[in-house]
Amino acid sequence: MKEMLLSSDKSNIIKAIIIPLMVCFGTTQSVQSQDVLSRTQIFQAIEWQSPAMAGIQNTLSADIMYRQALNGYGNQSGYIQAGLFYPIKKGSVQNLNNSSFALSNPEKAEEFYNSKLARRKQGVGLQLNSIQLGPLDRTEIKGFYAYHLPVSKKFNLSFGSALKFQQNSIGLNNLNVRDKANDELYQRLINTNAGRQSNIQMDLSLAYYSNKLYLSFVANSLFTHGFQENEMSSYMNDGLNFSLIAGYKWNLNSELSLLPNVEINYFATTGGQYKSSLRLKYKDLMYIGTGMHHQLKWAGLFGVNIPGNFFLHYSYDYYTGFIQEFSNGVHEVSLSFLFNNKNSSTPYTW
Repeated sequence: MKEMLLSSDKSNIIKAIIIPLMVCFGTTQSVQSQDVLSRTQIFQAIEWQSPAMAGIQNTLSADIMYRQALNGYGNQSGYIQAGLFYPIKKGSVQNLNNSSFALSNPEKAEEFYNSKLARRKQGVGLQLNSIQLGPLDRTEIKGFYAYHLPVSKKFNLSFGSALKFQQNSIGLNNLNVRDKANDELYQRLINTNAGRQSNIQMDLSLAYYSNKLYLSFVANSLFTHGFQENEMSSYMNDGLNFSLIAGYKWNLNSELSLLPNVEINYFATTGGQYKSSLRLKYKDLMYIGTGMHHQLKWAGLFGVNIPGNFFLHYSYDYYTGFIQEFSNGVHEVSLSFLFNNKNSSTPYTW
C-alpha cells in the first residue's frame, strides 16, 4: 500500500511538471511553444520574426508588446516583449545626405539616394522577452544583424542572423508533494536543479522584399547549445523549426489598401502549421482585420497611428483548439515608435 502511495505521489509530480510543459512547449496535436506563446500581430513588425529584416525601416524603431498569456493560469501569466532596431547606412551616404549637393540639386540627390549604392545598408537589433505561464518562467535576450543588398530598382535581398540567450525556470517548489523531505523523485529534481535550464540558439534567414511585398525564409534554432543539461531539458528546449513568411500590399485606391499575409511553419518534431491574416488599411492612419492560426485560434486585429510617430496595435485571440480549455480569449497590445519619421508613415509594414 505504501509503495502504491509513493508511486502515486511520483506520478502526480511528473504530471504537475510535464502537463504545463506540454502546453507550453509541445503537444500531440503538433502545436509548439512558438505557436501558443508567439504574438499575433507579427506582420506589423516583421523584423521581430525574420533576422534578415533587422533595420528594414529607414529610421530607428522601438517596440514594446504585452500579451496576456493563457488566462487559465491566473493573473501572473503574461508575455512581455521589447526591442530596438536600427539601420546602419554607409558613411558616404550619410555625409551626402547633409551635403550641399542635396540642396543645390535635389532631383539628382533623390535619384542617387534611391540608387542601388545608396540603398545598401546593414541593420542591427536587440530584443528582450519575458514569459510567465503557470510554473514556467522564461527570459530571453536576442541580438540581430542583417545586410541589405539592392538587386534591382525596386527589390532588395537581405541576409540575417540572430543569437539568442534563453533561460528557463520551472517552479518546482510550488508543487503539491505529500512528503517533500522523503520523496525520492522530488528531491532528485530539486537537488539537480532540474527546473532550471539555459541555452544559446542561433537563427539564420533570407529575405526578398520591396515596398509592396516580401518573402522570407527563417531557420529557427538552427544551432542550440544547452547549459545545465538535465532530465527536464528536452521539454524546455525550443526545437529546430523553419518558417516561410510572405506578405503583399495591394493598393485598392489612393486611400485604401489590402494587406494579406501568411506564415508556414515546419517543426522538426511535430510537423507543419500555418497562420494568416488579412487587414484593410486606411492611408497610414488605421487598419482593421482578421487572422487565423490553423486548428488553434481566430483573431481580430486593429491598429491606429497616434500623432507623433506612435503606432498602437491591438488583437484579441479566440482559441478553438485544445488550448481552449486553458483560455477563453487572449488580449495583445503593442506600441511602436519611429524616430525622426517626418511623414508618420510606415513603408515596410505591408
